[in-house]
Amino acid sequence: MNRIEAIYSFIDLNDKVVDVGCDQAKLSLMLSKRNQHSIACDISINVINKAKENINSPLIDLRVSNGLENIKYKEADTLVLSGMGTYTIIDILKNTNLRFKKIITISNNYHDTLREKLNELNYKVEEELIIKENNKYYNLILFTEGNREYSEEELLLGLNHKDKSLYNEYLKYLLKKYNDIKKLSKNKNSKIDKMIYLLNSKIVSN
Repeated sequence: MNRIEAIYSFIDLNDKVVDVGCDQAKLSLMLSKRNQHSIACDISINVINKAKENINSPLIDLRVSNGLENIKYKEADTLVLSGMGTYTIIDILKNTNLRFKKIITISNNYHDTLREKLNELNYKVEEELIIKENNKYYNLILFTEGNREYSEEELLLGLNHKDKSLYNEYLKYLLKKYNDIKKLSKNKNSKIDKMIYLLNSKIVSN
């Protein structure tokens, strides 16, 4: 399963979807095949114009938009934010009054910060899924409205993972990564030590 297929698997038929940073609108094309309307937007007019050259479907609404600025109230209840950094995702959500019943993210970094900051914006982690594509790991997080108290382990390593086997494989990858960083580091780093401790505990318990 690749990233687009993974995102698609979290979308229900009655969801009103907006995909921000849609690139070639691949997700919208998949949704259109099951007769589902969606909005695909990107900050780049060139990206949208190129997509329009290849896409001609009344079910796909292609728009130029900086984040959610060109999305109207109640046009969408499901937001997809994929292929961007955590702080970009946070900025997009901080700079809108729109609310969503479901937010699907695949951020490039700082997943602990993403979980924490979206909780402050009243979105809690519902499920997570590790995806392995071209030998790289990606962490999909499904947020729904509400908030919760997270343990330190949940903030750093996630929770409610759908694919336990791939999650465990990902944890082993992270453990090797942090052990390698520790070997190369000349100074003691408490966060690295904490990650190594949590990863060792989590891998054993899994």
